[in-house]
Amino acid sequence: MFWHPILLLLSPLYAFARRFLPDDRDRQILALRHQVLVLQRQVGRRPQLSRADRLGLTLACLGMKTHQLLDCLLIVRPATLVKWHRQIVRRHWTFRSPRRPGRPATDPEAERLVLRIARENPGMGYTKIAGEMRKLGYADFGRSTVSRILHKHGLAPRPNRRTDLNWSQFLGHYRHFIWACDFFTVTTATLKTYYVLFFIEIATRRISFWNVSTSPDGQWVAQQFRNLAVVCDEPPRFLIHDRDDKFTAHADRLLSAAGTRVILLPPRSPDLNGHAERCIRTLREECLDRIVILNERHLRWVLREFVRYYNRRRPHRSLRLRAPEAPQHYPIRGEVVRRQVLGGLTSDYYRLAA
Repeated sequence: MFWHPILLLLSPLYAFARRFLPDDRDRQILALRHQVLVLQRQVGRRPQLSRADRLGLTLACLGMKTHQLLDCLLIVRPATLVKWHRQIVRRHWTFRSPRRPGRPATDPEAERLVLRIARENPGMGYTKIAGEMRKLGYADFGRSTVSRILHKHGLAPRPNRRTDLNWSQFLGHYRHFIWACDFFTVTTATLKTYYVLFFIEIATRRISFWNVSTSPDGQWVAQQFRNLAVVCDEPPRFLIHDRDDKFTAHADRLLSAAGTRVILLPPRSPDLNGHAERCIRTLREECLDRIVILNERHLRWVLREFVRYYNRRRPHRSLRLRAPEAPQHYPIRGEVVRRQVLGGLTSDYYRLAA
């Protein structure tokens, strides 16, 4: 009811304005402009125009004079329209270069090799690493490239990198000459305890010799040391064992006579015989803790089968997932066959010869 008198008062003004718009198209444009103004006032924010909208407005306003642009443009300013046109022209003349300027990027494989050499050899400098890369076929590798790669990954120059050896690296120099031995116990179904003595090569992780007894005394251990010299073609230069009473001085003298130096571990330090302890853990977790041993004969059969699998077919993480007695190359053709170890306790897969 309030707008009715206002419309009566403004109707003569609109009737007077229609005389200056004799064409129906002009009246249509006036109605459209009024609707745009109403919508813009209700929205209350700047409209978001896509690239296609900007292009359409720019093409529609081509050839118009300034006063015409001021009359027809409501949601943008003429200066904005001119800026859009400049952007379109700039994008029209822009083209991508076939290659980036400057030096070519470093091969990712070469970058990984540089990082590997630097981490494995803390005492190597930039120039020597570049020389190693040239030996591997990267003829254009220079000192500055090595420096840039190491700085990129946070590796310091040679004087600031650690050059002292840790125990793992120190023992790695002598691992081909060191063996370890230890005891572990197995309890049968009738609660009878058996003692197993085994010898393991540190370098190859191969179990070279083992034997079982219910009462291993010093004389029995000395006999096993004699058997070790018979079974193995070349006795070890160093043998690690703990200070168990079973390892008597008489047994150690037998080893010394065969050219083997005995290394006694400090008291209560099983971690220093870690290779033998890890072997015992593997034997228990993968074999002995999963079956019930009936008697000595059964125990010997189980150990014989598992040790054969352990030496010939079981992948070892310390050997890069290879077995201690594995061949240099495995066949890649042929049917894949499953062999059950210890009646299905574990499985071994191999290929039949073609």
